[in-house]
Amino acid sequence: MKLFSTTDLSASVHKAHAQFTHVVLNRAYTLHRPTVLDSTPLLDLPLYQYASWLPSENQKARWQDGGGVLIDQDRDTAWECDVTLFVECPLRLARIDQVTVATREYAVVPNPVSWTVYDEYVDLHTPTVEHLQELWQVCGGQNMTNGELSRESGWPISQVLYMKRVFKPKEHWYIQKRLAPERDEMLPAWDWLESGCTPRAAIGRAGHRAMVEEMARFGYISLKKLQHYPAETPNWREHRKNREQALKDLAAVRSLVESLPDHLQT
Repeated sequence: MKLFSTTDLSASVHKAHAQFTHVVLNRAYTLHRPTVLDSTPLLDLPLYQYASWLPSENQKARWQDGGGVLIDQDRDTAWECDVTLFVECPLRLARIDQVTVATREYAVVPNPVSWTVYDEYVDLHTPTVEHLQELWQVCGGQNMTNGELSRESGWPISQVLYMKRVFKPKEHWYIQKRLAPERDEMLPAWDWLESGCTPRAAIGRAGHRAMVEEMARFGYISLKKLQHYPAETPNWREHRKNREQALKDLAAVRSLVESLPDHLQT
């Protein structure tokens, strides 16, 4: 199977469809600031949508029977098809291999106008150990909101929301019941709730997360979301290795993509 790059995804989709019958457009996003696909230029093509969490089996079957362009919202599905195109350039070579393992003819990867957002992604998801240690001095063993961590550490909350995930805090919701709601659809969640601290995961398993947040918006309950951080000191060596690997993965992807022939020039 061949690999190509493109700077015009719409034109590449049209070319792939003109050459072959079964085309897959992998629409999964990873980046924190993704370039969202505008499907308007593709409306002249026979388009089908698929997502494993949606009732889209009929769409998949029609594409398999008659061909066209299947827009796949799942992340790592390997479709038996002629051509696979990525909406977003993957951050690891392994993902390109995984998604295209059943592609018969070729795959097309976007060549980003700028790699800056990819560098930012690595910095947010695998920060330097020095930056992590700054956060840990504030949050280690503590229970605090994201806003509190941002204020006390001096890091912007937009960055804290990503960087804190490295420590794997457990989110707990501190709830105080105030006034029973009048809306019937809220009553099961109200009856299930007790004032005090409840793990967010438990609320989600009970199926009441959305309604609890709705009750908080209307003032039936007070709600404060705290992150419970572990007290054990992180393994800084492991975090350093994770960052080094992420940087190597991104460098390998960039080197590959920038060396690929342009799909529209072949």
